[in-house]
Amino acid sequence: MVVPSVNVSSHLAVLAAVDPERAALVDARTQRSLTFRELHARSDAIAAGLNGIGIGKGTRVALMVPPSPDFFALTFALLKTAAVPVMIDPGMGVKNLGVCLAEAEPEAFVGIAKAHLARRLLGWGRRSVRTTINVGRGRFFCSRSLRELECQPKPFDPPAVGPNDTAAILFTSGSTGVAKGAVYSHGIFTAQVEMLKAEYGIAPGEVDLCTFPLFALFGPALGMTCIIPDMDASRPATIDPAKTLAAVERYRVTNFFGSPAVIRRLADGASVLALSPPPLRGRVRVGGQGIAGADEVAGLPHPPHPGPPPPGGREKEGEGDVEYGGWEKRAFATVRRVISAGAPASPDVLETFTKAYLPVGVQIYTPYGATEALPVANIGSDEILTETRHLTEVGKGVCVGRPFTGMTVHIIRISDDPIAEWSEDLLAPPGEVGEIVVRGPVVTKRYHNRDAATKLAKIVDAKTSETLHRMGDVGYIDERGRLWFCGRKSHRVVTPEETLFTDMVEPIFISIQGVMRSALVSVTRNGLTEPVICIERESPAHHPDVRVRFNIVPWDELERQLRTQAKGFVHTRPIKTFLLYPGLFPVDVRHNSKIFREKLAVWADKKLGPKWAGGPV
Repeated sequence: MVVPSVNVSSHLAVLAAVDPERAALVDARTQRSLTFRELHARSDAIAAGLNGIGIGKGTRVALMVPPSPDFFALTFALLKTAAVPVMIDPGMGVKNLGVCLAEAEPEAFVGIAKAHLARRLLGWGRRSVRTTINVGRGRFFCSRSLRELECQPKPFDPPAVGPNDTAAILFTSGSTGVAKGAVYSHGIFTAQVEMLKAEYGIAPGEVDLCTFPLFALFGPALGMTCIIPDMDASRPATIDPAKTLAAVERYRVTNFFGSPAVIRRLADGASVLALSPPPLRGRVRVGGQGIAGADEVAGLPHPPHPGPPPPGGREKEGEGDVEYGGWEKRAFATVRRVISAGAPASPDVLETFTKAYLPVGVQIYTPYGATEALPVANIGSDEILTETRHLTEVGKGVCVGRPFTGMTVHIIRISDDPIAEWSEDLLAPPGEVGEIVVRGPVVTKRYHNRDAATKLAKIVDAKTSETLHRMGDVGYIDERGRLWFCGRKSHRVVTPEETLFTDMVEPIFISIQGVMRSALVSVTRNGLTEPVICIERESPAHHPDVRVRFNIVPWDELERQLRTQAKGFVHTRPIKTFLLYPGLFPVDVRHNSKIFREKLAVWADKKLGPKWAGGPV
């Protein structure tokens, strides 16, 4: 019996056959576009070239190319050859990149000249890399150039792969520990595509603007035209709101993906965008629609200026919350859904973004998951803003919604030890905060070259042969079947009296005017663990695009309010120590949202000094 291929690249071949002239990719920076026929043909040519130099089924290939048509063509070519692309976020830093590459042991390295220069200077992959390919002009001291590989375009016949064959190694962000390479199978990619399509109703012919490269790869597989945004993908919090909205309107985007940092940046930028929309030029054909670009008609007139915010728009002194409804509303007129993932999103930001941009009935979805298991659960902004935000503000945790069809979520008693085999005896009592464990078709089975980490994160069900993933998060399931996230397991603070969870404590203090973020950490003195709250004060630095006068609340007054707030809730009454952090909290690079509480704990320990014996300072 021949096992049918589950290679996700097969979607590209189908689209090239049924809708060949529709745009698959459009680069918003250069206006360069590729149709599905062209992307399929180009990735075929590259796959044939790769195969010709010995890169084929099972070959691990480090891919360090920024979001671009080259990135998409190379990724699909590697999938077609059944090679194993190794994806590492360049934003994790040079040192961590070197560690990840040494661990992944790639046999080939494909990258732009800058990546190859770093590889040579820093010795990346020195022991394992045998073949190097430069993506750019010439070989640049590499084995081959990309242009050489695709000089003789011809159809490529992909080798058959099974659902359990390795498809890629995707490294976690390392924001909550050392980055680890999650091993993806072809079956996992296929399941992800089907789950996203079913949950969000994504239909062929849609247009996707995705600010996160790995998620953007799902666009062509889902039949969407992918708009590559004009931004630094490794620094999402620096995205230009004006350029982004221009792209949303120009290409009539229907699906928008952005991390919480991107959503915040755009929400903050709404105040000035209504006053100064950028010019639009040209048109590109995407499906049957005219979509702005430069390929067909140059010099498209500037759209009518919507003028200043309407009389209902306002600026709220001290916080920067603004209501608008001008050019930015029109820009998002074609959008059917916004998806924001990577970290918990602030309800205030969701509300501001929704009011500023989204048509009636359009929601922001905030799916929950991890590199090792994605997606797991889903919730929309309607439910968050009308119900769950109010429960979050009183310490109930963050609701991340109901499991995707096909996914099962378990809550087990918290443990820091490996669990080899699944048993119902592991389950925590209903409603109790415990460790989140998931099973389903998108759960990865192991980490590459990390046996110890695999043992800590995976549980095998002997009865079904399934692998379950321990998310590293804690939470509970409510009486309506919704999953509530209460924080990272490693960030819990265990005192002699109780256990405190970050996302049940920190929201209590964020509602205070003048507080941007709070972080629960622990400091140990004389063998006793004390909870400490670090505060990041709101300042103009948080809202560079908003014209707002900020009244900085004096620390004495802010601290008094924090103590009063703590006394109002049973689980925060034991907290006596509050520290003002100088500047912005350290956060992850990928999403600019996950707080590095480990670094804050070290800072707090030093700040309090060795003579501190607990309590107020």
